[in-house]
Amino acid sequence: MRAEPAATGAIVALLPRGSEVELDAVEGAFARVVAKGGRSGWLEVGTFETAPEQEARDRRTKAVADFATVEGRIVSPCPVYLAPDYGAARWGELEEGDPVEVVLAEHDFLGVKLLGIPLAFVPAHAIRYLASPLPTPAVPKPAPAESPVSAVPGSGETSAPPSGGGATEEAGAASPEPYAALPFGAEPPVLKTRVEPQYPSVARKAGIGGEVVLQIVVERDGTIGSAFAVQEAPMGLTAAATDAVRRWVYSPARLDGRPIAVVKTVRVRFTPAAP
Repeated sequence: MRAEPAATGAIVALLPRGSEVELDAVEGAFARVVAKGGRSGWLEVGTFETAPEQEARDRRTKAVADFATVEGRIVSPCPVYLAPDYGAARWGELEEGDPVEVVLAEHDFLGVKLLGIPLAFVPAHAIRYLASPLPTPAVPKPAPAESPVSAVPGSGETSAPPSGGGATEEAGAASPEPYAALPFGAEPPVLKTRVEPQYPSVARKAGIGGEVVLQIVVERDGTIGSAFAVQEAPMGLTAAATDAVRRWVYSPARLDGRPIAVVKTVRVRFTPAAP
């Protein structure tokens, strides 16, 4: 939340996902809001959703809760939206190679499940299916939600895209949970120290190779907080890759100059030597 309606405005508070605010006015690409405790400031349009938009998202999420999913992979960096609309609130960003579970197709978007949110939307051109796509069942269309750009002073309650975190509003505060996707406008983590995995001797002798895909949490200090395999390889390759990646060190992701913890997907490939 900034002191003025500009990207260069001073930050007066950091609002975690799910923080409730009252919309007071809209000026260009920014909206003036009042947070709990009476603190006011400006949020960029697209970083929050109105109460009707949130209700529509909840109905859509409930409607697809039992749909089968198809594995996919991001082929180009793209924003993550909370509705199938380029003007909708943004959840964050996905990087090339990130795995996703596709739930449905809707116009130019695909609905996906991500860690931390049961349904979000990404542009269809940014995803490659890893299996044959399933037919998309019909989804009841939610009632049209009022666009925050057309809102008028006193139009009611809005909320930042939720993550279930607390509502700390002090400047410099940050959600203790890692971001499931890189927040809009954030700087991605940069690998500083890479530890190469030990090729298991049994796999090397057998000429076995493969690719291990790990989903990791890059903490605010650049260390690896957790790592688990979303794609495994045989004969000890998964364990070797996981052990090495846990010792990697990054320059942490940053949002408005402050370090944040984020979820990231990494790949470790084992290539056997030619006979």
